[in-house]
Amino acid sequence: MGTVGLEGGPLLMFASAMPEWLMARMGKVYRGRPMRIKRRKELLATIRKPHWRYLREDAGDLPDGWADAVAESAMAGAGSVAELKIL
Repeated sequence: MGTVGLEGGPLLMFASAMPEWLMARMGKVYRGRPMRIKRRKELLATIRKPHWRYLREDAGDLPDGWADAVAESAMAGAGSVAELKIL
């Protein structure tokens, strides 16, 4: 008759029976690490390139190559927009 699930890690945390750092050392719970903080420009660069055309120029901190990507998407979309029919 073994224990079920995480072997009592969360139960020990809830009961405050054992310090969290000790349970993390024993492998009962994951302590986690601080996330690296990204700048606005880095966050905007994570958006997929086809969606870069929706970024406004006055927003600032645009990713490198933004103007080229917007020009390419405008050129690629020009033919398809002209072919649309209004019902």
